[in-house]
Order: sequence, then structure tokens, then C-alpha cells
Amino acid sequence: MSGYFVKDPDSELELGVDWNRGYLERGERVAADLGWRIRPVEDAPGELRVVFQECLATGSKARFAGGLPGRIYMVSSRIETTTGRELERTILFRVAERKCT
Repeated sequence: MSGYFVKDPDSELELGVDWNRGYLERGERVAADLGWRIRPVEDAPGELRVVFQECLATGSKARFAGGLPGRIYMVSSRIETTTGRELERTILFRVAERKCT
């Protein structure tokens, strides 16, 4: 994927990874959810956080809230497969306040 998503700091954004699309080998499935990681990580009021996450046999998704306007975040989903491989997919998004016109 190229580019990035834009998220308003006052709304939630749900992102997902379809591990079947170029990551899992034939017959392989997700065995363990190793979680989502947010970078940069700072302990500041209003900072981005995961409010929900789910992992199924072939996909992962998470919902994010907060975030500081102007900041670009990298969020990564990590899994372990039934063959013991650890996979990671990183998605970029920028937080910007939505302008009403």
C-alpha cells in the first residue's frame, strides 16, 4: 500500500489486515495474535491508543482513538502463524482535525 490514512483526533479509525493477501502461505492460518504496536509511543494526554482489537484465522483489525493533530503514526499488526512464522504489517496514518465548511 502507498500513502496513508487521515484520522480526526475526535473520531475513531478502524484498520484491518487481510493476512491472506500475500502473507499467508497455502494452508497456513493465524495461530496467535501478537497485538498492535503504535509508534511513536509517548505518554501524553490525547495520545493515540487502541480501543478494540480482534484477530481471526486470516485477518486482524483494530480501532484507534485519539492522536495528536499533525502527528504521523505507524501502527503495526503482528501475528504468529500455524507454521511458526511471525509476520508484521505496518500502516501509516496522519492525525488532522476535520474542517467543517
